[in-house]
Amino acid sequence: MRPRHVAAIKLSMAKTPNMTNRLLSFGRQVFDFALEHQIVGTNPFVGIRRHAEKKRRRLITQAEFAAIRAAAGARLQVVMDVLYFTGQRIDDVLNIRVHDLVEDGIYFKQKKTGAELIVRWTPELRAVVERAKALGGNVRALTLLYNRRGKAPDYRSVYLQWQTACEKAAVEDAHLHDVRAMAATEVGAERATALLGHADARTTRIYLRDRSVPVVDGPRKVLGA
Repeated sequence: MRPRHVAAIKLSMAKTPNMTNRLLSFGRQVFDFALEHQIVGTNPFVGIRRHAEKKRRRLITQAEFAAIRAAAGARLQVVMDVLYFTGQRIDDVLNIRVHDLVEDGIYFKQKKTGAELIVRWTPELRAVVERAKALGGNVRALTLLYNRRGKAPDYRSVYLQWQTACEKAAVEDAHLHDVRAMAATEVGAERATALLGHADARTTRIYLRDRSVPVVDGPRKVLGA
């Protein structure tokens, strides 16, 4: 593969910039690994600029969240609640291990960034964890959430359940990822950076979706007076 081939792929996927950028990042990582192990001589993804991404402004309201939750099954309700009360990414929530439930809260080592944090216990978070433990009956598993085989739920099955619940609740344009943005917006900018595990507050702003419009004062001096 040559850089011109990567550039052609990028142009062909211009209508889906977010997905294209994920592909470019993944491809760069794969070729970095291959280059390090001398499998290839160059990385064709180097120098290929990412598409500009539009900031998602959709903020799921509490009423919409409640409607989706009411249409969801018991496990999806637990997933939604843990996502909201922790503000973590879906993959990190689905893979919470039993030994991650520590004295101070739930320990996370984020898969995407490697950031480590503990989300402190609240009565609400403890209650949803107890509900999660009761879901599987007598099945023993290493993770807090698990399927019939005792393994962590896969994202696709949870995503399909979410879509079904949204359709039943008649809530449109709601992504499961938006629950993380709900949590970030709820706690505010000062606390959100730590909660989301970001090293830079500028990254956190992507998740803050407070639609309030500031009221500002313009100049009062009359020119030429």
